[in-house]
Amino acid sequence: MQSLLSSMRSKPVTMLLHLALAIIIAGACVTHFFGVQGEIHIRADKAETLTVNTHSVSLFLWDFQVVYAEDGETPVDYITELRLLDRSSSPEGRSGGVSLSSVDEGTIRMNKPLKYNGFRFCQSDYDSDLMGVVLTYNYDPWGIGITYTGYALLLISMIAFFFQRNTIFRAKLKQSVFGQRSGIYSAAFIALIAILALVMTKVVTPKPPLQPVLQTPLLGIHVSVIMLAYTLFAIIMINGILGLCMAQKREMLMTLSQVLLYPAIFCLTAGIFIGAVWANLSWGRYWGWDPKETWALITMIIYACLLHWPLIKKPSAMSRRQSEIAYHIFSIVAFLFVLFTYFGVNRLLGGLHSYA
Repeated sequence: MQSLLSSMRSKPVTMLLHLALAIIIAGACVTHFFGVQGEIHIRADKAETLTVNTHSVSLFLWDFQVVYAEDGETPVDYITELRLLDRSSSPEGRSGGVSLSSVDEGTIRMNKPLKYNGFRFCQSDYDSDLMGVVLTYNYDPWGIGITYTGYALLLISMIAFFFQRNTIFRAKLKQSVFGQRSGIYSAAFIALIAILALVMTKVVTPKPPLQPVLQTPLLGIHVSVIMLAYTLFAIIMINGILGLCMAQKREMLMTLSQVLLYPAIFCLTAGIFIGAVWANLSWGRYWGWDPKETWALITMIIYACLLHWPLIKKPSAMSRRQSEIAYHIFSIVAFLFVLFTYFGVNRLLGGLHSYA
């Protein structure tokens, strides 16, 4: 443990990356223990009052519309117009009277929540007669901010990691076909990954008309980054199969897999947290343990174990040959989690990502 802490202190970017993960977990704990989430049904003929701790707000449904695509059949957006009264701060509200001057206006659209005095409201469902809506709400003034700070630090540290010296990634990069100029190739490597992500954004983004929840630029970014990660994981799995079959190339294939593993798991991690931001805009929470979310996280943890292989191998009694074989077997088994996350979850578990 002491050597691990000493190693992290000598690598500030690595330390920042782990700190970012700790901040994300801290933010999630704040949301879980202190945040409030739920649903509220509002009809046009009746105001509903929502009270959380000392905060109370009344909501009046002013108008609701379904926006359709050019075909006139496919909904592409939902628009909810609200009138809101903050009863916790308005004397008229607390006494039961309502003055037009004390009523605020707000609009909710798909992927565009309404923020009002610490509350966040998102579109969830609507009544068949279009005279009522179901909104998800949360009151989480601290947890979201802490978690998003962790996301930002994580993104910065993952990019900066590739330019940090004295890392296993840089060492493996020198051992691989890239040779000694690891700094130059690190920059080229990141540029290539970025270009591939942009290309895949164009390729994998579905063509309109789309479901309302999919009407966001985050769709292309989220899906392309995840698919890029899965592609790299597939190459690592193929290396694993070849490594078990070709003893003379086993070490070289393991080194190549270790080089590819860093951008792969970083892309997966970025994709998960981009999805969390999208979920917060669409569903009013950045994490809900939906099956797709859960298994993506499990897959990330599995590959994180492979990423820390040198720390796992070091205290073991495995020989170099045994370590290489075990690494390749692990990389093959790990890909089964990718396949289940991508295919199995939709078929067997369903959930909010059933369209994915």
